[in-house]
Amino acid sequence: MRLRLGNLDSLNMMIRRNYWLKIMQVKSIITSHVMKDATLIRLAKYPSQKTLMIHIYREEGERVISGVKMISYHMCKRNTEDFNYDKTVISKNKTHCILDEGSMVDWIAKGHREVGGGTTAILNCKLYDALQENAPQLVFLNYKQIDKLQTLLAKHHCPELLDELPIKVNVANEKERKIFLYDGNENKNVVRIEDWLEAKGPVMEWALNLTSEASCQAKTVHMEDELFGCPDEALKVTSESIKRW
Repeated sequence: MRLRLGNLDSLNMMIRRNYWLKIMQVKSIITSHVMKDATLIRLAKYPSQKTLMIHIYREEGERVISGVKMISYHMCKRNTEDFNYDKTVISKNKTHCILDEGSMVDWIAKGHREVGGGTTAILNCKLYDALQENAPQLVFLNYKQIDKLQTLLAKHHCPELLDELPIKVNVANEKERKIFLYDGNENKNVVRIEDWLEAKGPVMEWALNLTSEASCQAKTVHMEDELFGCPDEALKVTSESIKRW
């Protein structure tokens, strides 16, 4: 079943309303995946001095490469027929998995799973305008600093977890199988996906037109300069900083 945009907004509103009605006290920390600009825009319209939004940020090219690794892992692990991967997965066993390069590229171009919903779908002109107009308490944080963030949040909100930190789960790093891509054209080469991404990753977004709907990228570039130039790689976003970008 497909939901139209208006129906999806109504569904989100109903979910938020039901959540609010069921709880007696709002949790001090709420986390969520963000796939589109609408989520942050909606939050930006309700600024509060008592609420801090923290957006975990990763440079888009690096994020896309990580997403490709993740979907290749899923393709090799899942049942190919159930997930329509039968044309992509050529062969696999417990130690190796060979994927068809052309079919894999088609999935990447579609923004499949973790490849889609990146920076260009979130940090665009509409979001920057909403942030500048409403001035919510917002911090951008490099994803590499997430361990420090966990410790800081635990210290103030759940100290009983301090001895268990940092908590990390990244299934794409599991070494169950070595994944290869097969070029079915004239070359008929087989190459490790890590080597393939190292060679082709830097121009993948351009070649597959993955940023066709991007806007206000200059602001994102200036934001990155400030974020990555800060020793703590944490950046407070203000109306003035957005205007400056």
